[in-house]
Amino acid sequence: MDIVITQWALDSYLDLKHNRTFSIQEYQNKIRPDVLLLRNYPKDTKFSNGKFWSPASDKNGIKIAHGFKMKWHQVGDGKVQLRLPIAVLNEAMLCEAYQKNNDKKEKRMLAKFKTHIQLIQQGQYTIRGILK
Repeated sequence: MDIVITQWALDSYLDLKHNRTFSIQEYQNKIRPDVLLLRNYPKDTKFSNGKFWSPASDKNGIKIAHGFKMKWHQVGDGKVQLRLPIAVLNEAMLCEAYQKNNDKKEKRMLAKFKTHIQLIQQGQYTIRGILK
């Protein structure tokens, strides 16, 4: 499966990097290799680990169609939780990553993710790269 880097994903990556949410080493040794597992989705056993990969749900607990999220815990010096929403359609579409601070922010970001999926389905998004 191809992995598509959307403008939302690129912008959020640059913001998180600029804010030093994660180190270059964490990105190279943990985050990027995990994202590259999407090439073989859903075959890798890591996708059955609920602490790493799960369906995305809206504020009412209803699963978002085609929506999933990768999760990392204890990232960076601040030991934060990092989330990467991914729309799995014909390709894995990386959307806006964020630092999970609390449930309120999580719900707000997943509401944005739901909108991103709708925009992707309408062809209203920008591709910034493809990982094959």
